[in-house]
Amino acid sequence: MERGAFAERIRLQLVSRYRGASVEVDAARFALHVTGSGLDLMLPLAPLYHACERQADKVPALIGEYVASIEHQLTPQPAIALSTSRLLWCVRNDRFLASHGRVGDLLRAPLGADMTAFVAEELPGLIMRGVPRDEWTSLGLSDDDVQGVATVNTAERFEPLVARIARTDRIPADGWRVASDSLFQGSLLLAPRVLAAFAERSGGEVLLGVPDRGAVLALPASLPSADRFQRRVLKEWRDAMNPCSREVLSTDGERLRPVSRRSRTSAPVILPWLAE
Repeated sequence: MERGAFAERIRLQLVSRYRGASVEVDAARFALHVTGSGLDLMLPLAPLYHACERQADKVPALIGEYVASIEHQLTPQPAIALSTSRLLWCVRNDRFLASHGRVGDLLRAPLGADMTAFVAEELPGLIMRGVPRDEWTSLGLSDDDVQGVATVNTAERFEPLVARIARTDRIPADGWRVASDSLFQGSLLLAPRVLAAFAERSGGEVLLGVPDRGAVLALPASLPSADRFQRRVLKEWRDAMNPCSREVLSTDGERLRPVSRRSRTSAPVILPWLAE
């Protein structure tokens, strides 16, 4: 099936099921942009399209399963008062942020390459939302307050990884794939103790990739397979249900640096407040 016709078929499925939502085809991204009351999300179609190509006899069933699987994302949540205990750093690509309204009101921290972290609130039902500045200022909080809370909450969320990394008896040839958090997995890039644990266990620089919002790849730069790491990140990014970035970062356990596709040298991106 032609990609445009396929996207339109899925669009009509969503429109008929969620009448309060506006669904538009984003041909450039091969995705559906869904907006409405409490909704603003991008739904990639490539994984579903390729699955339908591979199993042509099961297309209706695959589409039905897909539509059912995203129901929680398309259900607007009731208004909930801002809670600082639910604030976390969230990592997405710059293109994702640029497509959303009020991006200028978010508290952001560039990570390098095409990735940026912003303060978000975790809501019930596997939903997160970027928190605009007026919501915390109305509570008497400053940017520094919110930044500090999000940093602490993010570090606590990924603290169990520190011990797991340290205890591993061997490093797999293809490194680590961490995929335990469907919304905030990339946020471990803002957990200093996790970065330090990766570097200490690896004995030096570590390559990092966030091809999907729910997966982080990590590989010691000293391993022979490091030369293939960029291709691995690219493949996962292309196959991802919720793609984040095709780019690669590296860390020495303290700082994050973008890795050039042509050479593995680049100026560091310094986030001094992470080390405080």
